[in-house]
Amino acid sequence: MRTVLSAAFFLAAFVLAGCDRSEVKVYHVAKEETSVPSVPPTPTPETAMPAQGENAGAVPKLHWTLPPGWTEKEPGQMRVASFTATDAAGQVADIGVVPLPVNGQEIELVNMWREQLKLSPATNADSEAVAIGGASGKLYSLVSDAPLVDGKSTARIMVAMLTRGDMSWFFKMTGADTAVTGQRDNFLAFLKSVSFETAAAATPVPAAEVPAGNPIWEVPTGWQVADPGPMLFAKFSIASGDAKADVNISQLARDGGGMLANVNRWRGQLGLSQLDEAGLAQIVTMSGPASIVDLSGVNSKTGQPARLVGVVVPANGQTWFYKLMGDGVVVTAQKDAFLKFIQSAKYPNAR
Repeated sequence: MRTVLSAAFFLAAFVLAGCDRSEVKVYHVAKEETSVPSVPPTPTPETAMPAQGENAGAVPKLHWTLPPGWTEKEPGQMRVASFTATDAAGQVADIGVVPLPVNGQEIELVNMWREQLKLSPATNADSEAVAIGGASGKLYSLVSDAPLVDGKSTARIMVAMLTRGDMSWFFKMTGADTAVTGQRDNFLAFLKSVSFETAAAATPVPAAEVPAGNPIWEVPTGWQVADPGPMLFAKFSIASGDAKADVNISQLARDGGGMLANVNRWRGQLGLSQLDEAGLAQIVTMSGPASIVDLSGVNSKTGQPARLVGVVVPANGQTWFYKLMGDGVVVTAQKDAFLKFIQSAKYPNAR
């Protein structure tokens, strides 16, 4: 029988006796399970790696030919492949391959990349056609205005996207502008070399034996289910008059890139400076395995004062990121309910 373990102990210190329990509703948010395989121990110019599943139960394998100066490395996070490209001058660009169950909403993806480059949101997702294997994909290329690389060089993000069935594949190259543009021809050649090998579908498992693999939450009254968009697992909206806040939930494999990188991403959304490990230790509160931060600043998208409460919860070899962000009054009023919401999470097959 499937074991369901409550995550209540994660936030016990924040939900002590004396708080009234709000009326709750129970939602089960479904999401296809995926896994991130490891890199073969000995990379070769011609290599193959199992990737995340596509529709019809098939598990594709991704093949490629490495350009000169490219070396393969441990993928980590949600990548199924990762490379470093070094030119004759020693400039380095990072390349990653990520499959996600994403279709459409390209402007949201572009604006996510623009945010990484400290650029204002765009209204159009400009792209050019690019050959990826035997198919036609889209290529996006964005460059920062400010010198973001060591405070000396502008940064560039180049992303090729190809949708196959219900899975979109993202080939992303980042680095200093000159490093990325210098690798453009190699990047395009790499994309052309890509091919997908779909293995025979496995024997279907009876539905009754398939683990859900998704948490069940008790959602507080007043929270409205919202469209999560392409990069989130689930989203809720909270309104109090004209004041608003959102609860965003995302799920990443392994450590999701680490606590420092994710907290600095949140700090960037509030216009706050980046931290090092020592600074991170001063603002993180632990509650069991869960890590909590409480930040205030200015919303980089709206220019309005905002508060953010973020909770990072490791579970089942994955990491769950919970973020309550918006008007400071709403966040203050909803913080206890937010922590109780996370406390209520039950993770199937918890270990």
